Amino acid sequence: MEYILEMKDIHKSFGPVKVLEGIDFSLIQGEVRALLGANGAGKSTLIKIVGGVHSQTSGEVFLKGGKVAFKNEHDSKSHGISIIYQELSLVPALTVVQNMFLGRESAGAGGFLRKKEMYREYERICKDFDFDIDPHTVVSRLSIAKQQMVEIMKAVSWNADLVIMDEPTTSLTNNEKEGLFQIIGRLKEMGKSIIYITHILEEVFRVCDSASIMRNGKLVGSYDIEELTKAKITQLMTGNADSRIKDSKDYHYADYTAVPVLELKGVSRGNVVRDVDMKVYKGEVVGLAGLVGSKRTEIINLIYGIDRKTGGEILVNGKAVDIRSPQQAIAHRIGYIPEDRKNLGLILDQEIYKNATAVQVSRFRKHGLLNRNQEIHFAEDGVKKLGIKISSVTQKVKELSGGNQQKVVVSKWLGQDLDLIIYDEPTKGIDIAAKEDIFRTIQDFSSQGIGVIFISSDLEEVIRVSDRIMVIRDGTAVCEMENRDLTVQDIMNKIFNV
Repeated sequence: MEYILEMKDIHKSFGPVKVLEGIDFSLIQGEVRALLGANGAGKSTLIKIVGGVHSQTSGEVFLKGGKVAFKNEHDSKSHGISIIYQELSLVPALTVVQNMFLGRESAGAGGFLRKKEMYREYERICKDFDFDIDPHTVVSRLSIAKQQMVEIMKAVSWNADLVIMDEPTTSLTNNEKEGLFQIIGRLKEMGKSIIYITHILEEVFRVCDSASIMRNGKLVGSYDIEELTKAKITQLMTGNADSRIKDSKDYHYADYTAVPVLELKGVSRGNVVRDVDMKVYKGEVVGLAGLVGSKRTEIINLIYGIDRKTGGEILVNGKAVDIRSPQQAIAHRIGYIPEDRKNLGLILDQEIYKNATAVQVSRFRKHGLLNRNQEIHFAEDGVKKLGIKISSVTQKVKELSGGNQQKVVVSKWLGQDLDLIIYDEPTKGIDIAAKEDIFRTIQDFSSQGIGVIFISSDLEEVIRVSDRIMVIRDGTAVCEMENRDLTVQDIMNKIFNV
């Protein structure tokens, strides 16, 4: 059996904190291996050792039988390893083809670029993998989903022997996911090996030959895919034999006798958002369902003052309002958990406690001075309530896993006097246990009489948490459905107007 990658007794510590302990991991040529575990289990650290970002504290790494110690990311790539990280690394101002060959441009005498050669190579890659994005398109003009596909093709174009994919489908539509799965199948046919990290268990059974499961920095075990079920994976990830995931809504706090906490009447913004009517009542959870690009977030941007409406009326607690900024939205007692938590929800270089208190910092100020102890106490209370895994609230938020970062975003709104809170793709890229924690916060807000708007591309999640579901297509609300025995197919039929 020929191993393309072997990691033996890998340990990694950051100061006194042990992140990886005694990891043994091996991968054969042509294998697609899922790497699974809760946020904070150590998956990202492990692949960053393979990618040359980190060096192990102890242990050995072998590539094709030879011992290696990568100096940096470029060194890892030069050994035939390509990693597609969850965070995109494209340069927005450059074209697709410029991004594809960035750092390895083909140059001739005098340093002039061989542009025709690069375009020919791009065309070959497109043909091999059925890829069809115009090479001249500036990346910033592409949707996030298209940018994700460019990132994937960029990694594939390195002709690597080992490709590592970290949550590659988080921004993709179902059709684009199928395109990615076909690319994976093609790479496997070519004898390439793939490590596939995902929190979507359906994908594990769709594309993987085997799975390695991590928990608390240790490898629980590696299994052929035929040995596993969703329940067993969840049990191995959590260490809880009784771990069960709810699949239906079991709480209802909506008060339909009161004035809606939010009402939209014919709200529009040019041709982007068109004539949207919506009501959200006290304690009600309203789900917005639609395909990527359906303009769900654009509707939220109008509610939250990020964009300005060009028509219609927005009412909060029965009174017409003109919200011109997020600050004004907060003043109207509206909270928002954005889809892009890293750029819009957090200040990554700041401490956890500063992030946790960012939207209500005035409550910790007296005579113009901030009371740091009160801020820390507030943040620690949020950490306890949400089960955020940290070493200290003075830790930089960028050091946390994705799921724990998302919980910090949610913690900002705890104890805030709200009438409405908006969740936009809150479970994107986080593990099963962290999702359950997020769902509990929705229930907590709802139980306090706070209205909730919930957006997710995972329709099972929308059904799981919502009292009513509104289907959004091309910037307008095309259907409203009470969540009574609804199925994913019911919603999909409305989305596609079947």
